[in-house]
This record gives sequence, structure tokens and C-alpha cells, in this order.
Amino acid sequence: MQKAPVAMIKPASQQKMALFTLTMATLLVLVSFNLAFAGPIEEGVDWLLDLLTNGIARSLAIIGIVILGYMAWAGRITGEACGKYILGIVFVFGGASIVDLIIAAVS
Repeated sequence: MQKAPVAMIKPASQQKMALFTLTMATLLVLVSFNLAFAGPIEEGVDWLLDLLTNGIARSLAIIGIVILGYMAWAGRITGEACGKYILGIVFVFGGASIVDLIIAAVS
């Protein structure tokens, strides 16, 4: 008996799909584990927010700004690129304040 032809997937595509699947499964396990002991979904989201804005993330942002300063000092980066990086850091760490300002303006 002949088998029906199966669409060939390139090895690189298989690796990307396997990595994506593994990443999604890991995130699902981490989130479900955290939410299993939590009441509402709010605690899981708060955990993620704390992870993204904790002391280690702050230290990495400071190191990033210092590296940008050295690159600017050496003439290896443009002002526009520095502005983009710094604006990104402002959005990450000032996100809660920005949302509070928007909510206060709407209500």
C-alpha cells in the first residue's frame, strides 16, 4: 500500500515550529501553575508585571543607558537611536503611571 504524499517541511521550519511549541508549552505551564494557587487572573498578571519591572530589570536598564552613553561618547550611535531606546525604557517602567494618567483623563 502506498501512503498519501505528505507535505515536506524543511528542517529549519521544523526546528522553528518545535521551538515555538516548546516555548508556548512552557509559558502555559508557568501561567497555569501560578494561576492554580491564585484567585483571579489578576495575580498572574501582577506576577508578570513584577517580573518585568523588578530590581534586576531596573539594573539592566541602568546598564543599558550607561552603554548608550559610552556609544554616544564614542560617536557610534545616533541621537535618534538613543532616543528610541530611552523612550522604550520609559514606556516599560512608566507604563503604570501612563495608564493611570489615561484612566484619570477619561473618567
